[in-house]
Amino acid sequence: MLASAQKCDECGLIFSRLDYATNQAAKEKLKKGDRDYILMVSTLPKDISYLKLLLYTLLLGLMGGQYYYVGKYVKGVLMTLMFTYGIFCVIFNSLLVDYLTILYIPMGVGVLSWMVSCMYVICKRFKVPVSIEMTETGGFKV
Repeated sequence: MLASAQKCDECGLIFSRLDYATNQAAKEKLKKGDRDYILMVSTLPKDISYLKLLLYTLLLGLMGGQYYYVGKYVKGVLMTLMFTYGIFCVIFNSLLVDYLTILYIPMGVGVLSWMVSCMYVICKRFKVPVSIEMTETGGFKV
């Protein structure tokens, strides 16, 4: 889309309505399993702090902290499982290294995913799910 466009030609979304979009509304919808009207945007909504996101990514990123913070729970669980698996491989290193060196691939994928997340957050391109909170009368919650 052009930067000067007022609305999306494909779906009809009016871009000025994204000012009312919050991550909290998207989290609530995702917890209920409702994926309708959830957008992934790289501009952080008003309820997501860039500093918190950066700290979660740098300090807890190997465990998926940044994904839990923004509501991407499936990716967070996958990162947590890869981290747990990595700890398991380090503890039982002497038993596994001779026979099953291919078991270290998930650790590499987890570290690579963390490094990519760090780059996305630093460059402010990390995608965050947002949704617009609607009142029962059909208006926007402000």
